[in-house]
Amino acid sequence: MSKKLHAQQAALEELWQQGLSGHELIHRHTTLVDDFIIDRFSHSPAIQNNKGRIALIALGGYGRRELYPFSDIDLLLLHDWRSGKIMQEVSETILYPLWDAGFEVGHSVRRIKDAIRFAGEDFFFQVALLDARLLTGSELLFDKLLARYQKKILDGNRHTFVKTMEKFRAQRRENYGSHAYLLEPHIKEGKGGMRDIQAMLWVARAVFGLSGLDAMTDAGLLTTEDREKFSGSRDMLIRIRNRLHYISRRKNDRLNFEYQEEMAAAFGYRDSKGQLAVEQFMRHVYGHLQNIAVITDLFFEHVGEVLGLSGKKGKERALEKAIIERGGSLHLINPGDLEERPSLMMRVFLQAGRTGLPLHHRLRQQISSHLYLVDDRFRTSRRTTKPFIDLLMQSKEVMTILEAMLETGLLTAYIPEFAGIESLAQHDLYHIYTVDRHQLQTVAELHTLRDQEKELFTGLPAPQILYLAALLHDIGKGHHTDHSKLGAEMIREVGMRLGLSAEETETLSFLVRYHLFLPENALRRDLEDHDFIRQTAELIGSVDRLTMLYLLSIADSKATGPSAWSAWKATLLAELFLKTKSCLDAACITGAEPEDEGQGASWLRQRVAKLVADDEQLRKQLQDLPDDYLTSFTPESIAHHLQLHRDYSGRLQQRVLLFPEARRGYWSLLMLSKDRAGLLAKLCGVLALHNFSVLAAQIFTWPDGTVVDVLDVQPLAELKSDEQNWQALEEDLNKAINYRLDVGLKLHGKKQGFGLKPRRKVQQLELKVVLDNESSRKYTVIEVYGADAPGALYQLTQTLSDFGLDIHRAKIATEVEQLIDIFYVLQRDGSKLVDPEQQEIVRKTLLKIIGMAEIE
Repeated sequence: MSKKLHAQQAALEELWQQGLSGHELIHRHTTLVDDFIIDRFSHSPAIQNNKGRIALIALGGYGRRELYPFSDIDLLLLHDWRSGKIMQEVSETILYPLWDAGFEVGHSVRRIKDAIRFAGEDFFFQVALLDARLLTGSELLFDKLLARYQKKILDGNRHTFVKTMEKFRAQRRENYGSHAYLLEPHIKEGKGGMRDIQAMLWVARAVFGLSGLDAMTDAGLLTTEDREKFSGSRDMLIRIRNRLHYISRRKNDRLNFEYQEEMAAAFGYRDSKGQLAVEQFMRHVYGHLQNIAVITDLFFEHVGEVLGLSGKKGKERALEKAIIERGGSLHLINPGDLEERPSLMMRVFLQAGRTGLPLHHRLRQQISSHLYLVDDRFRTSRRTTKPFIDLLMQSKEVMTILEAMLETGLLTAYIPEFAGIESLAQHDLYHIYTVDRHQLQTVAELHTLRDQEKELFTGLPAPQILYLAALLHDIGKGHHTDHSKLGAEMIREVGMRLGLSAEETETLSFLVRYHLFLPENALRRDLEDHDFIRQTAELIGSVDRLTMLYLLSIADSKATGPSAWSAWKATLLAELFLKTKSCLDAACITGAEPEDEGQGASWLRQRVAKLVADDEQLRKQLQDLPDDYLTSFTPESIAHHLQLHRDYSGRLQQRVLLFPEARRGYWSLLMLSKDRAGLLAKLCGVLALHNFSVLAAQIFTWPDGTVVDVLDVQPLAELKSDEQNWQALEEDLNKAINYRLDVGLKLHGKKQGFGLKPRRKVQQLELKVVLDNESSRKYTVIEVYGADAPGALYQLTQTLSDFGLDIHRAKIATEVEQLIDIFYVLQRDGSKLVDPEQQEIVRKTLLKIIGMAEIE
């Protein structure tokens, strides 16, 4: 029988591929399984002698005739008091064939009184009974169950049913994501998913006795427009869920990143000049999820009001002319005032931000239906621009307010440029929200940051520019061009409409244009390069602009997702901010000749000499240290290095020594050694073997051949300080130096999966190697972009060493699985790599390495 069922399921899938509708698919699949189960039931010998005493009932999605390709089956075997002894045999007759056919089955065997008692104890079973459907057996038993269920469970318990449903809705959103815009939305359990649809329909049936959208519309629980929108979005989610099951070949209701491109192609989306097919597809998915989320939220607000569940009395309190609070939400005294005073639409959101009160659901609908009043006059009037900027800066729960503005349509109507990023997906693992939600989240992060960086905010002459930049910094996305440049041009029109001065508009445009500058360069550039710091100061031009750019960078990074922010990134960003600020404060860009490296080194020698004044040997050694080393560390660090070298000089002839120091979120690792071939590469390899990632490196060799390398490293798993086995790491490094440990071979084994999770399929990564002799006056800068993999840094550093290139600085960044390594190198004679042929050989070799990493 199972072979026959599988053949029928395969034929059904073929019909689906040929265009069978999503609804028809799940209904036909339900019928196939019905026939299979009923046949097994009818052939049970125990049933033949107990007809009229047993009822086989489908529950849940199966009961609703919504059986998706790989969904579970929920069954209830209902029996009377006379049939208890045979129910084990009956259930086995049904369950064994279903298990053999590959189904996961949820089942229970109960009498009516047991079922009713359990429904009173377990809300999920209570809800499952709402969808109960008799498959076969006693209609009398089934009807008695439904009658008892209605009387004992539903009647008189409307308030409790809705409150419990609301509680589980909140828990579900907390577990699966409270946004419909997550990178990998859960089509069933997430916000705006199938479970939200079912929750609304369950409440309509259990509380009001209404079945179906038409009945709900007739009863005034849905508007005609919402019913149409809801129906279309539900149909789309059914199609998506069917396709997900078929692509995954299992029960899978999360739209995983690795399936999204295939799903887009299956739904007929194609790449265009402006957007990838997958981005178009996900934008529509998010739009449908948002439709369901908004409509079901409004429904539950309406039901709560009808049943008086809010617990807040209807006493009115005037907030301003035309706007009142009643029953814990905001209302207009006379909705007709919107025609005469369209600016009230903006003012109610300002009041919501100031009071923390939500807009009543009818007020939200009134605003949505009056968006035709938002014209150029509305957009440029001070009656709307001032409350808009005030709510942006002053709202207690600014994310909630901005989301409500977006969901009613007012935000996009007011700033039409926002339409281009509404529900816009970004097909990478870096951004966890759609572009529009990311913008709102950036504003929310800015509010949080304001409490942490009060001094920086207090000094800003025009903070509204910063908040507008947070809301609109990615407004140029969705056109497959440099979104920062495009956004900087688009934002000028917005600034003029909002009444900003020419200078303020220029600053707003600057912030949008360069909102990525600080984080990108903090992670990739040598922050000890005085030329770079001076160039940064010249670009930004003022401390006020620098401060706003710095605060925007933090808020933007935090709003992007957990992989975009770390203690290490915070440290580098703060370092670049402070060094640039010092340069601006010292007027280092006014044209005066800057202090050269030799002058700075001379000053540092004097400072360090005072710290080691009691040691003549160290003072003498200090004079021989190279200038670039001196200008890369604080006087205290230099003195510490000298003292360690003195104390351990005898051991350095035979060993490499490591000195770790815990920092906030990472470790600073000092390595002292005599110069040896491939030393840095071996250190990087051993660190990889011990599950450390390298964040940055400074590499120096003193005139006496002492290597002083400082690496910032981070464990791949969070460990306490006393759990880090630095001794074992140092021992392995010394084995590698003495050729008693083959680092390359060990790393190859690690790549094959020893101790590592299998690589997840991600988006196509950029493979690129750039050799740059312009960015740094002193070094050749080599930028490597590719797939991250265990030991990739070891291979890259070993290859550079094999080419006779000494690494003096390194910045290592990984964004999700995109490796970004920046090396500052010189040839062995201290010169830059300028020979074009040699450059091309290096470039191709490094490309081959990162290409192999992607394949693996």
